[in-house]
Amino acid sequence: MTNNEQKSVFFINSLLVGMILVGTLNTLVYKYQNTTVIDGVTFIHPYMQALCMFVGEACCIVFYFVFKMKAEEDPNKENGGFKILSIPALFDGITSSLQHVALNFIPSSIYQMLRGGLMIVTAGFSKFVLKKQLSKQQQFGILLAILGIFIVGLSNFLFRKSKSDDFSWEIKLISIALIIVSLFTQAAQYIFEEKLFQKYNYHVFYVVGVEGMWGLLYFGIVMPILNFIPCNFEEGCVFRNGQGYWECTDVFFQQLGADAWLTVSVIMGIFSIALFNIFGVNVTKYVSALTRTVVDTIRTILIWGIGLIVTATTSRVWENTSKWANLIELIGFVLLVLGNLIYKEMLKISFLQDKKKVLLEEQ
Repeated sequence: MTNNEQKSVFFINSLLVGMILVGTLNTLVYKYQNTTVIDGVTFIHPYMQALCMFVGEACCIVFYFVFKMKAEEDPNKENGGFKILSIPALFDGITSSLQHVALNFIPSSIYQMLRGGLMIVTAGFSKFVLKKQLSKQQQFGILLAILGIFIVGLSNFLFRKSKSDDFSWEIKLISIALIIVSLFTQAAQYIFEEKLFQKYNYHVFYVVGVEGMWGLLYFGIVMPILNFIPCNFEEGCVFRNGQGYWECTDVFFQQLGADAWLTVSVIMGIFSIALFNIFGVNVTKYVSALTRTVVDTIRTILIWGIGLIVTATTSRVWENTSKWANLIELIGFVLLVLGNLIYKEMLKISFLQDKKKVLLEEQ
C-alpha cells in the first residue's frame, strides 16, 4: 500500500469517526439545552434553535469560498443559481422547527430513531416523484423499518419514566406526530435537491451554505411574528410576563446570559451542525451515501447509551429509566437497523433477490 493510499484510508476513517462524534454531540447538545432549567423555567426555544442551525449551515459558505471550492463542470448541465435554493431552504426550515419542538418532549434516542423513517418517505417519493423502482428486498427492508419505528414509539407510552418531571403522553404523541410530518418535508427537500443536482452544476458546500443563508432570511421575517403570537398550551410555550408566546427572543438571550454553560452549548450547536455537514458531505463524496446511513445508525446507539447514563446519574431526564421500556426500544432499534441494512442490501435475503434488480439509487 502506498503512502497516498495509507493517507487516504486514514482520512476516510477520520471522516467516519468525526461524523459519528460530531453528529452525536449535535443531538446531545440540543437535548442538554432542552433540559436546562433557569429560575424554575425550562429552556424551550425551538425556533431560535432552528435559527442557530441555519447559522451553522451558512458557515459552510465560508468554507466554500475560503478553500476556493468549485463544482465539477458537466457540459450537459446548466450553472445553478442562488434563488432556486430558497425552495429546499424553506423545507429545511419547516423540518427543523418541527423537530426542535418535538425534541423538547421526547427522549433524544426516540427522536433520532423515529427520524430513521426518513428512509421510508424518501423511498416513496423516489418511486412516485422520480419514478424509481424498488426491489422486493428493499420493500421488505422498509416494512421491517416501519415495524421497528412503531415499536420504538410505542415504548415511550407503555412505560413512564421514574422521574417526576416527565411530560404527559398527549404531548409525547403530538411530538411524534410532528416528527412524522417533518419526515415528509425533509424528504421533499432531499428529492428537490436531487433534481437540482441532476440539472445544475452545484458544489454541495455551496448548496448547504446558501440554504443556510435563505433560512436566516426566512427566520428573520418569521421570528418577530412568533414573538407576538399568543400560545395557550400548558407545555411548549415560552412565557413573558405571565403570557405564553410561540417564541420570545429576549427571554432566549436572558436565559443565555444567566447560564454560561447554556451559552456554550448554543455555540457548540452552531459549530457542530456545520461540522456535521462537512463530515457528512465528505463521507458521501469519498465513500458512499450507504456508509453515511450506517454511520448515522451508530450515532443513534451512542445517543441512547449516553442518554441512559445522564438520566441515571444526574437530575436531567434524557431517556426512559424503565428496564422494560429500554428492552422494547432495543428490539425496535434492532429491527430498524436490520431494515436499513436489508434496504441498502448490506444484508442480502436470497429468496427476495430479483433476477433483474432495479435498485433505488443512493440518496
